[in-house]
Amino acid sequence: MTDGATRSELNIWKVTTTQPFTTSSGDYLSVLLSLWIPRYGWTIILPIAICAAVGFVYDPRFLLIALMLLFIVVPMLMSFLYTYYMLTPEARRAVIRKQVEIDENNFIRLIYLSDEKKENAESGKSVAQRTLLPIASEEGRAPLPPLPVPDPETIQWPEILSVRSTSRFRVYILKGSRLTFLLIPWDALRPASATSCSD
Repeated sequence: MTDGATRSELNIWKVTTTQPFTTSSGDYLSVLLSLWIPRYGWTIILPIAICAAVGFVYDPRFLLIALMLLFIVVPMLMSFLYTYYMLTPEARRAVIRKQVEIDENNFIRLIYLSDEKKENAESGKSVAQRTLLPIASEEGRAPLPPLPVPDPETIQWPEILSVRSTSRFRVYILKGSRLTFLLIPWDALRPASATSCSD
C-alpha cells in the first residue's frame, strides 16, 4: 500500500455489521407518523380547515361538522392506518430482533435472530415454561410454539429511496406501495465487527 492511495484505487470495500438490536412497535409507529403526516397529512387537515372556515364565515353548524371530523373521523382513520401499516410483514421485519450488514452503495443484509437462547440462559426456564399462559397452564396442554425466525433478507441499494436521521435512529426509506422503512438505532451502529476485503 502506498501513501495517498485512494479507496477506489485499491478496490477495497467495507461491510459493517451492527450489534443485535430490536425496535419497539411504538418507535416504528412514531417514525411512521413523522413520515406519513408531512406527505399525506393535508388530506386530514384540509377538510377540517374548510369546514371550520365556512362555519366561522357563513354557518356555525359547519363548526360542529369540523369537530365531528376531528374527534370521530380522524381517530377512525388512525385505526385504519394502524391496521394498514402495522399489521404487515414490513412492520414485523422492522421490529424483530436482528443484525444488519451494511455495504454502502451496494446492499443491506438483514439477519434475523432468535432471542430464545439468551432468554433461556438468563431465566433458566424452558420455552414451554415461559410461553404457558395462565389460561393454558393446566397439565397436558401444550403451549403455542414460538414464531419461526425469518430467513436472511438482502435489500439492494437501488431499493433505498433515501436515508434520514432522527435523534435515535438512522432511517432507510425503501421502495414499495406502502411507506416502508428500516430503523437502525444509533447504538447498534457502533459496529460489532467490520470486514475489509480486497481483490
